[in-house]
Amino acid sequence: MVVLTGIDETALRPTPSPVFVLSEKSHRLKTVPAEFVLDYAIPVINSFSISVSQARRNTSSGAYTVGQLRTELTVTIDPGRDSPYTPITLQTSDIQGLRKVLDECKRLRDASSAEPEDEYDFEPFAWVAPYIADDAVPPLLSPIPPDLRTIKKPVHTRLSVASAGMPGNDISDIELVREDWMRRRVEENLFTQSRKTTLRIQVGTFNVNGKMPSQDLSAWVRGQTERSASAPAFIPPLKEISPLSIGEAQKNPVEEEFMLSAEALHLNRMAAGPEAAAADSDSNITGSDTDTSTVASAGPCCGEGALVSDARAAVPEDANDPDMLVLAFQELDLSTEALLYSSTTVREDAWCMAAFAGLGEKAALYEKLVSKQLVGMLLVIVVKRRLRACFSEIRTCSVGTGIMGMLGNKGATAVQLLFTPTPSGATLPEYEGKPAVLTFVNSHLAAFDEMFEKRNADFHELSRRLQFDSGIVADDAVGPGGGYGAATIPLSVFQTDILFWLLREENIKTLRKFDQLAFAMRNKKAFEDFVELPISHPPTYRFAAGVMTDGLGYDLKRKPAWTDRILHMTSSTVSVKQTSYASHPTITMSDHRPVSAGFDVEPLPPHEIRNINLSTPRGPRWLRMSAMTGLVLPGEKAEISLTAYVDDAIASQLNVSSTRLEETLVLHTALGRDHFVAVTSDYERTCYATSLSWLVRLPGPVRELKSPTELLPEERGVNAPREIMRLVNWLMSNATDVEDLFFERGDERVVQQIRESLDTGAEFSVDQYGSDPKVALAFADALVQFLESLVEPVIPTALHARCAQMSSRDEAFELLDELPVVNVNVWISLTAFLHFIGQQEAYKDRVERLVALITPILFRDDLSSSVPVSTVGKRNFLRYFIG
Repeated sequence: MVVLTGIDETALRPTPSPVFVLSEKSHRLKTVPAEFVLDYAIPVINSFSISVSQARRNTSSGAYTVGQLRTELTVTIDPGRDSPYTPITLQTSDIQGLRKVLDECKRLRDASSAEPEDEYDFEPFAWVAPYIADDAVPPLLSPIPPDLRTIKKPVHTRLSVASAGMPGNDISDIELVREDWMRRRVEENLFTQSRKTTLRIQVGTFNVNGKMPSQDLSAWVRGQTERSASAPAFIPPLKEISPLSIGEAQKNPVEEEFMLSAEALHLNRMAAGPEAAAADSDSNITGSDTDTSTVASAGPCCGEGALVSDARAAVPEDANDPDMLVLAFQELDLSTEALLYSSTTVREDAWCMAAFAGLGEKAALYEKLVSKQLVGMLLVIVVKRRLRACFSEIRTCSVGTGIMGMLGNKGATAVQLLFTPTPSGATLPEYEGKPAVLTFVNSHLAAFDEMFEKRNADFHELSRRLQFDSGIVADDAVGPGGGYGAATIPLSVFQTDILFWLLREENIKTLRKFDQLAFAMRNKKAFEDFVELPISHPPTYRFAAGVMTDGLGYDLKRKPAWTDRILHMTSSTVSVKQTSYASHPTITMSDHRPVSAGFDVEPLPPHEIRNINLSTPRGPRWLRMSAMTGLVLPGEKAEISLTAYVDDAIASQLNVSSTRLEETLVLHTALGRDHFVAVTSDYERTCYATSLSWLVRLPGPVRELKSPTELLPEERGVNAPREIMRLVNWLMSNATDVEDLFFERGDERVVQQIRESLDTGAEFSVDQYGSDPKVALAFADALVQFLESLVEPVIPTALHARCAQMSSRDEAFELLDELPVVNVNVWISLTAFLHFIGQQEAYKDRVERLVALITPILFRDDLSSSVPVSTVGKRNFLRYFIG
């Protein structure tokens, strides 16, 4: 709170001097400057008073001293008689500032008492504050969508900090909760009649390394993982070219033909007049950036609408055909000239021709909607012709972050559009379904492993600078005659319903767990709240021709990497199902392989809008609450469910401490009182999520342990955990002939029975399943889960690097001497069993697969470290024992 005082010395009649009490606005956008909301304006009249006392929670022995800097004081402002306001209480530790306020209030009250006491009228406007307070979130029915970064955060994480008996900024909190409640109600009521409509989007990203198209792109543009052998190669018809007529032996005839065809198309458009040229390209020179934006009104990207209009009727649509193609290219033009002046759209036209050729006969069904180019970055959006009327409010923008932090050799291009679905047979404006704002970003970030932090910084820079012109005039815009055009409200790329980010991030680590992009997302350094489907395709970079390569075609001098990525973020009002994520190794013209992803986008009807229950840092980690905030209207009631949830991290703490879970929750009513709710629960210990050194000191089954103090002394502990030995012995006796052991999952119900027997010490109760091989799979699953849940892996993390450097079996065995005895015993037992099953006939050709599966379990990676340990080295270490 901020307290100000003032007096109107120019007033013609005596007026009471007010004390203003302001609170800082709670902005969710960090870029918004600090602003304040006026909470109270209290006139200083004769009965006005301020009292000061020491806060009770800081009570200490000794007399109260105003100059005591460490003391927190309670300030009570009493508006006095005839005032509609009740006394308000504030807290402060600013003793010097408080002294000035007290002196000023005394002076103002003395000045007021010298004047005849008039009758003052007061109006209680305090209740209006939550309704008139402004905020960064746009109004509910505003054409500006809310920022995804804000609405992705649960409301309770955006409230002011509060504690029992010490509420936060209730006025601001009321505004937040009310706005969230009203937004959901508006969505429910406004779109009640909306029908389900699915938009199928095929997204592709391709770093073309400055090349012109010379291969069939059908696998990429159609999203096929591999092209059927019988599928035709849809290459545009080319005139016959004699090798003897080529001026340079190094030229690719197909590439040359694309260049000539695209150049001819561009010249033809220019010859058609300024209107055709304007429709084709709107080029700007901004500094040294080449920035080209094209919005097509009709026809495919190569302007052949008249040629395909008759053929379109004969082309059948398939349910699997995408409704929209989003194609992102990087390094389209590597020439130095491209950085210095605006180039033509020759390369864009060439790649558009190749993309439409890849669609084959289906090309007649599509047309180019919009494109945006910045030097080598090109973003092209193609849609079905019959859906063209569904897309409107098309906006584009671009930002360069390359040389000097400005040029367009690195940076991003972006396109935003509004999709308004129409059901089959309906036409606009006869029926309009629920609209959705779609945003696509194509970015090219800094290269090399050591530029990790620079890439993160570039992401935040792009997030800040990528802005669309909304066309909506700002409230404080300069009016006519002001010398400038009216200012419009800029739109962030995050102000959308769904955001697709197509990324080219160079030289990411080949180890998936140490993938730098995933590390940045996991640690909230960049791309926070974005989603990426797990990668199952091989690294897409770096391939090479004419240099030394490995057996897979990767350049031996460069690390293979997953540099080409497709991420997305969505609001709760849109359902996004990713149907595919693949690379296309048959397209080999570049040192990268193109990547594609398929998405089904569906605006959610109101009854399908779901609230995700999240734990909160303000409460215990083991407690999940169905709602952290809410608005209860008069006559209504609300129910809140509480669920105890214990994962491995929490269990590892509870196993070695008290099993009684207790917590007191504070139910705070804004501008009202606090209610206290006691929550208790009992936890049953488990042998999972513990450490090997702790397990060997158990006097019996873990469930019988009453207190952590009952553990045996270290010198009396057993050689290896009983639980692991029970699992290994059962597998050795009953499962050595099961072919898919460790490769297939077992029945989870049987796994739970096995875990219960380990915790209680009871015999395994699996006789009812007979000789079903699924029982053996369940035991293998139980063993894997046990090892994965350990607080520290069997091979301690500190020794991983040294294990990976061992070059012989003897060295590997010598290194075991540095492990704790219990770890050595467990390692020997596990590897002996793996060695035995590896000798079985069914496993002779599967040992390498077994090694690849078991290594990350015994050598669990430290994901908090940015320095990876060689996966090959760790596998070699394991081979010395089971090979």
